[in-house]
Amino acid sequence: MKSLRFVPVIGDCAASPRRVRQARFETRSSLPTSAACVVANGVRETLASVLGVAVSVRLFEPVIPDPAAWQAIAQHASLYRVRGSVAEAVIILRPNDAISLVAAVFGEPAGQTSNQRLLSPIELDVANRIASAIAANLSVVCGTRDSAPVERIAEIRGFVTFFELILDRPIEARIGIALSREPSPEPRGCVDIRHLAGVVLTAVAALDLGKIQAAEVARLSAGIVVPIRAADLRRCSLDSHGRRLARGTCGIRNGRFAFAAEIRESA
Repeated sequence: MKSLRFVPVIGDCAASPRRVRQARFETRSSLPTSAACVVANGVRETLASVLGVAVSVRLFEPVIPDPAAWQAIAQHASLYRVRGSVAEAVIILRPNDAISLVAAVFGEPAGQTSNQRLLSPIELDVANRIASAIAANLSVVCGTRDSAPVERIAEIRGFVTFFELILDRPIEARIGIALSREPSPEPRGCVDIRHLAGVVLTAVAALDLGKIQAAEVARLSAGIVVPIRAADLRRCSLDSHGRRLARGTCGIRNGRFAFAAEIRESA
């Protein structure tokens, strides 16, 4: 979804002579942050139950990564796919994070495990169980889960949205959540043509009579007659605030200058 964003001012805003910030459109996730917060709260309660201690979780807002970012996100990570009625979700556990979670389950002190190793078969089974427990909190973002269990996959393809949960206490770890689609945008109020009825625009009808030398323009004075052929009256244009609105014919109707639009200019 394209959203309007204003580029932040670099340096001292008060000292900057440029008070109007540059505006640009950028791709942003339409997944409500509130939905991601529900997931984060659910994961916090789940991990607190699994670990037997209070867990502190921070949430990074949903984003839409580019292909290079997806590659970095999923590199060497364990990926667990969850199928829902609205979308598919993938739980992403990078090697260091999976080791930290498993070590916490076994009661090993933080920082006492080596992150430069592979999980043992027993540890891998524990990591799979943790992912299954986390998956129970994803229905708010992927819909009602079907009967299929959480499954391991080798890579992420075709996924759109990503947000991340940061565990601060009792361990430091990250849990990534990827979604296969953005939620459908909710209908918003639209602008009716009647809402613009009170807007005043200044329109100018101009007649193109061709080109003349600058010296001839300088010699023009009051009372000089400029010849206009009948065919010239069909080369009239209607402009407003620097934009051409239409082309047509100039003339007089009921004693007033008039413009008959024949060709409407595209926006």
